[in-house]
Amino acid sequence: MHFQENSDCVDTLLDLVCYELLRKKLTPEMERLLDRHLRRCPSCRRKVVGFQMVLRGDAACANFG
Repeated sequence: MHFQENSDCVDTLLDLVCYELLRKKLTPEMERLLDRHLRRCPSCRRKVVGFQMVLRGDAACANFG
């Protein structure tokens, strides 16, 4: 697997986890594991914040029209 493909997979999985967290579908244990990881990993923390910004509509979206 190429590095870029690996990165895409990690991003996709993190998006899915964030979505499930938003829907309150993660178990308490999974929420704790995610929280613990995010405290240690600034890269994933930035991705989660970005995901949350998009869902709230805070992120700037390009107008391609």
